[in-house]
Amino acid sequence: MVEPRDHKLVVVTGGAGGGIGQGVSTVLAREGWQVLIVDTDQAAAASLVDRLESERLQVKALIADLTDDATPDAIVEAALSWGSRIDGLVNNAGISAPNLPADVTDAEYDRITALNLRAIFRVSRAAVGPLSRRGGAIINISSVHALATAEGNAIYAATKAAVLGLTRGLAVDLGANGIRVNSVLPGLVDSPQSRRVLAGITDDVEAWMTDFVKRRQVLRHTVDAKDVGNLVAFLLGDRARSITGQSLVVDAGLTALLFDREARS
Repeated sequence: MVEPRDHKLVVVTGGAGGGIGQGVSTVLAREGWQVLIVDTDQAAAASLVDRLESERLQVKALIADLTDDATPDAIVEAALSWGSRIDGLVNNAGISAPNLPADVTDAEYDRITALNLRAIFRVSRAAVGPLSRRGGAIINISSVHALATAEGNAIYAATKAAVLGLTRGLAVDLGANGIRVNSVLPGLVDSPQSRRVLAGITDDVEAWMTDFVKRRQVLRHTVDAKDVGNLVAFLLGDRARSITGQSLVVDAGLTALLFDREARS
């Protein structure tokens, strides 16, 4: 087994769930990264770590709440005590709670913005020092909801759009430190989180997704979490050394298609 000192170390927040985070963590670990997974779900984190360690990969989990004031420093401390360096940060953790504006409580608003936006800034700020030592990279996971959204997602869309502005601002401010900052905008990813949300609007999630892919996407396949992970891996790597302040979409052509296919004449 390669010793940890031979690996580049990346922190992935929300990296243990069955969706994008797990896909990103898995791809990066298999590409040789030393991956520190930060999540609140202890069981999911333990399961993923066990599975990846069985492949002789370098992974560890830190169970922490990203909205807690002490968490950003705890992440940096855990990373540096394990690998003595930080080369990448993937701000993936986020939540959605679809609701019409009249039904969104102040508590819900605060909970969504705290995790989807404030936590990204605070963790990135804490990681600047270690990242600057080797000219690392930050990847912020946004969403196509930043570009076009659906009913009941005003707050979620607002936070994801704000991530694009934050990404550009951080790229400008941290470029002198040798840190690149980019964002990734996934479309509809076939994940447990997506299926939970869809279960609130349809009785047949499988049929809904099949119909969505057929009518709304240019490519006729569902987007997998590992598709997002592959782009993240590229942006973290040396081949992307001149890419910063950018927002890249992974949506199988969803945002390129103006009309539903069945609506065309």
